[in-house]
Amino acid sequence: MPTKTSNRLHAAIQTGAWSTAQELLASFRLEVEAAWHGAATEEERRTISKEVTAFLQWARAMTLTSRNHLQGKLDRLERRQAYTRPQVANPYHGLDA
Repeated sequence: MPTKTSNRLHAAIQTGAWSTAQELLASFRLEVEAAWHGAATEEERRTISKEVTAFLQWARAMTLTSRNHLQGKLDRLERRQAYTRPQVANPYHGLDA
């Protein structure tokens, strides 16, 4: 059940444009609700339910995968930075306390 917004939402999620995806999600919900209320039969509603559920499962998997990937990059950067930070001289070196 592609909606006007679903293709744009799909593209936003696929490219990691999370703020755009968040904005589009509200429009997507409204379009799905309108399709649901406009459905003439229970079979149409089942189809809408299956398609929306599949799309949201895909979106969730993409979001989690992206977050995990970004967390891995952050972890690697932090480890690398631990070895590349400049050594700050101890201002108290050589002074008796």
